[in-house]
Amino acid sequence: MKFHSISLFLFLVLTSACFAQDNEEVDVLYSHQLFGGINLHTQGGGAFMNFSKFQDAFHLTNFGLEVVFLKHEKEIRSFNPVYEDSKSYVVGKANSFFIVRPSIGREKILTKKLRKSGVQVGYSYSFGPSIGLTKPIYLEIGYPSIPYDYLVVERYNPDEHFSNNIFGRASGLKGFNKMKLHPGGFVKFAMNIEYSNEKSRLKGVEVGAVLDVFLKDVPIMAEQLAQNNQFFLNGFVNIYIGKRYILR
Repeated sequence: MKFHSISLFLFLVLTSACFAQDNEEVDVLYSHQLFGGINLHTQGGGAFMNFSKFQDAFHLTNFGLEVVFLKHEKEIRSFNPVYEDSKSYVVGKANSFFIVRPSIGREKILTKKLRKSGVQVGYSYSFGPSIGLTKPIYLEIGYPSIPYDYLVVERYNPDEHFSNNIFGRASGLKGFNKMKLHPGGFVKFAMNIEYSNEKSRLKGVEVGAVLDVFLKDVPIMAEQLAQNNQFFLNGFVNIYIGKRYILR
């Protein structure tokens, strides 16, 4: 009788343990992750993609690509003082400025999520070339004088174009065939907070700073109207979504 009672007890314990194990969330060891999103920084914004490979449970190697636009700190938007239907333009701006940043870096996870509603915290650093691109600004210029008889699209010239003959900006597509390259490099550091409710999904924010250095001053503004720079230090926030997976 005692033997049967012990056997029954052991059977119930083993059954309960197996049942509990089947209902626990399996801690899958993922090998890679892919995510992307939008970038907001102190001189503009952009978008990015990032591919990561896990080296172990707490360390990753990151490969990224980011495209952002930068505004000069002295930019002031204005309108033609006479025509109510005029288009806005930036006083003295000679070129739009974009940066393409291919990167490689490392990430360390400081605290993993202990439950679905928790957060994962880590930090990362990366570096790579800064491929700067300037696109000339084109404006709609009125002739012969106010009131205008006709409008002509012309590349901005600070010696010829003033508030009395600038009707407004031209199409943003104008000037891509005259883009110029400005080589440089960058370094970036960020803190990462990831809060997705699913282990295979990514959702989070990165907060950090990035320094771009170019070989010479980037001509965003007309030189006689504002000083240009070759160094750009910006704080940023990245908002992203993505997925973890196992790459066979």
